[in-house]
Amino acid sequence: MTISRDIVGILGLYGVLLFTISCTAENEHEAEDLDAPFSLEQVNSWSIHAPELIPNPVYAGVLEDGSLVIIDRSLNTINHFDAEGNHLETRGGEGRGPGEYLSIVAADFHPDGRIAIADISNARISIVSFHDEEEITVPLNSGWNTQLQWKEPGLVIFNHPFNLMATTQGDILMRLYDPETNEKEEFFQMELIMSDPPFEEISCTFCWFQFNDDLSFYTAPQDTSYRIFRVNPETGEETLFSRGGVQPVAYTEEERERLAESRSRSMQATGVDAPNDYRAPQYRNRFRNFFADDSGRLWAQLNGRADDPIRIDIFSPDAEYIGSLNAPDNASSIQYTKGGYLLVRYRNDDPDSWKGGLYKVSE
Repeated sequence: MTISRDIVGILGLYGVLLFTISCTAENEHEAEDLDAPFSLEQVNSWSIHAPELIPNPVYAGVLEDGSLVIIDRSLNTINHFDAEGNHLETRGGEGRGPGEYLSIVAADFHPDGRIAIADISNARISIVSFHDEEEITVPLNSGWNTQLQWKEPGLVIFNHPFNLMATTQGDILMRLYDPETNEKEEFFQMELIMSDPPFEEISCTFCWFQFNDDLSFYTAPQDTSYRIFRVNPETGEETLFSRGGVQPVAYTEEERERLAESRSRSMQATGVDAPNDYRAPQYRNRFRNFFADDSGRLWAQLNGRADDPIRIDIFSPDAEYIGSLNAPDNASSIQYTKGGYLLVRYRNDDPDSWKGGLYKVSE
């Protein structure tokens, strides 16, 4: 079933959108943080020094047996390491043939060992497993902001296809692929508003989406407002997760200079002249990431200063604020995995190594 809803606003054009967002009004009063009734217990850690295998690691996931998979964007390879960090196998490589990749733009890891990879240049999605040699390929409608997520019913495929832009204002399509039947079905369609979106619009072309097993999903505008929406794809009903008083975090002047330089390079790469009056945003976007755990609670990772620990706000499935906690020391990013585990990538001054840890969430 396909449902069209005018619930998505676009905040900019293509990749430069990330650098043009300005601050919105915030509650003048400081938020009262509660201690979340959870703890994070480290169960494993990795320090992998293998620049010949993973010079540019971008995606990582942990499988049921505790092994680690890292996808490298420079070499277009899938690398398998055991729980101790020993290299087991590498697949892929650059090319157009079976088992080869040109431009990996999205990936997700199923605990049972299946790995889904979106290759925008080869216009296909590949599903591989280190447990066998079989590879399934699915045609990919190439487009902006491709995302893949394994859920109970199958693989969610999400993007804004290029080919729709020639005839319509643009649509974000959400499809479900069933590897057992090889069928792909669209379950939700969003119509983008290309100019002057109202404040209540919930997202944009390049925003992040997180799906639940029932195919409801979370998304948030890329600005400083504290708004995460859960949307029911069958009814279009929205639930707002928010709390007041959480102050925005300003960029340093050095960071703003780097943002301006990065934006200029992005525009040059697309053949667009950068305006002379551009000013980098003063404040960071509100969220780094967000996800729902196996109990339906929402974990919202807040953007803070570069050297500060990542702060996480946790909400009940009914959008009630439960409390907050800090991510593990030296965490740079967090990925949720099934079964109540967090895969944490650590900050790392060595560009030739990958460091991370697996944590169990305890109540």
